[in-house]
Amino acid sequence: MKIAKFISYVTHPILMTTYMLAFALFQKNSYLYYTISESGRWFFLLISMVLTIIAPLISVGYLVYSKQVTSIYLDQRKERIIPMTIALAYTMGLYYMLLKMSMPPIILAIVAIGVIQVAITLLITLFWKISAHMIGIAGFGGAILAMSQLLQPVPTWVIIALFVLAGVVGSARIKQDSHTLTQVIAGWVLGFGISYFTLMIMATGTAASI
Repeated sequence: MKIAKFISYVTHPILMTTYMLAFALFQKNSYLYYTISESGRWFFLLISMVLTIIAPLISVGYLVYSKQVTSIYLDQRKERIIPMTIALAYTMGLYYMLLKMSMPPIILAIVAIGVIQVAITLLITLFWKISAHMIGIAGFGGAILAMSQLLQPVPTWVIIALFVLAGVVGSARIKQDSHTLTQVIAGWVLGFGISYFTLMIMATGTAASI
């Protein structure tokens, strides 16, 4: 059970936007690596960490403190609605900020993935408990596959490892009785589809012109 909890922590949905940005910004031999300075890459990553990780965690902590939710783990479906709404606002803020900074479309697409995933997860959560963890980790895998096609090819073993990791995360969520198999599978399909097609649609034209 401890291993399952550890896996859930390191693959938490709020980490995924920052993971995807880090991969895109620090992937050597891609055009992003040479068009954005090292200090700039770290600056954008810091902004992502503040708005998609630190701020949401502080907000959830306040909700627990004010007894609006019972636990930071948000195990109850209805208790996820307010935190997800807050996370959506922060992610939209990040997208708007990077848009004003004229960031490359592929970077904007990565943040757009976060916005779309949180928004759709929120809508589904109003009626049904889907696995946000699976949406996040499958989305990470979908984004890496798309970036492998758009930026710099990623070794096949990395793609396979991400698919295996998604299976491990799904198993961990089921083992913790956080989700059913149906909720896990639905999360994987939704997360992968959103990430892969959002990146391919929003960034293909730019990548092709480089």
